[in-house]
Amino acid sequence: MAANETLTASLSFMTDAAHLLAQVAPETSAHLMSQRNALMFHNNLEQSETQRQHVCGSCGHIMIPGRGSLIKLEGEKASRKHNNRKGAKKQPRPSETTKHKVLTCGNCGQYTNISFLSPPSVSRSRNKLKQNARRLRSRNQAGPPSPAVRPPPLISAPEPAKASVNANSKKRAKNRKQGLQALLQQSQASTTKSGLGLSLTDFMKK
Repeated sequence: MAANETLTASLSFMTDAAHLLAQVAPETSAHLMSQRNALMFHNNLEQSETQRQHVCGSCGHIMIPGRGSLIKLEGEKASRKHNNRKGAKKQPRPSETTKHKVLTCGNCGQYTNISFLSPPSVSRSRNKLKQNARRLRSRNQAGPPSPAVRPPPLISAPEPAKASVNANSKKRAKNRKQGLQALLQQSQASTTKSGLGLSLTDFMKK
């Protein structure tokens, strides 16, 4: 445990010191990083991809693209070999692309080649495309949905009770009027018979 902690502390110290001296004393910085790489190699420690892209494996120079160091991306399609022999293994498809990141050290000119596979292309199957096309065609042929047919509003018939009440009230008013006219005629006839054609107004005039 103590040896591992000492090794980790030494690697961290050399890494920090090399980065601090990268601009002021690039030769000293490269020497510290090369000693760090040698220490990792003797202790069977593998460098990560980030460390390989960041530090030159030959001289230990810290590679910064645009400051002496160069970076270049290259694409290479995997070729399919046609082999008629039986039991031949399948070759990768032409669509699968292997890309390379080539880093050029600005101090010693050493190349660092890092290969990686490009992300798989997103492709939709033909069956799904055909199904979507059929659905779209069926929707276009069907046309817009027809509006719902509403039933006509119900017209309520007049209630017979109200009509009969109105007719009875009119009939009663007519009978009352006829009765009043008959009483008036009777009173006029009685006054003419009792007074011989004279009324109280006739005496008042005389």
